[in-house]
Amino acid sequence: MKITVDGGSFKVAIDTEYEGLVAEATAVYNETLEQAKTPDKAILRFLQIILEHRDNDDAIGYAVLGLLGWYNKIINPVTDKDIELNLPKILPHLLNPTGDLTAFNPVEKTMFTH
Repeated sequence: MKITVDGGSFKVAIDTEYEGLVAEATAVYNETLEQAKTPDKAILRFLQIILEHRDNDDAIGYAVLGLLGWYNKIINPVTDKDIELNLPKILPHLLNPTGDLTAFNPVEKTMFTH
């Protein structure tokens, strides 16, 4: 299984076996989440690892697994097929999870008036 992370300005990928992958990826995400305290800080930590340790396969693998664990837990369950995490499309939903929901709400115009 190939896991690709497209960050817009960078693209990294790892190849791995699917068996046990979801459990391991979720454990990496949960461990980082516990330390970081919030999902956005955990995601930023994984991105920081990718950017700072581009030449270290172990660090890249850890960060990609963490991002996959986040994706599996928060966005969609991971199945046994290649996956590309396109961060420029995913991260706005992390920063403003209700943004898309309120766009179609008929009372949105009056929701945030002061």
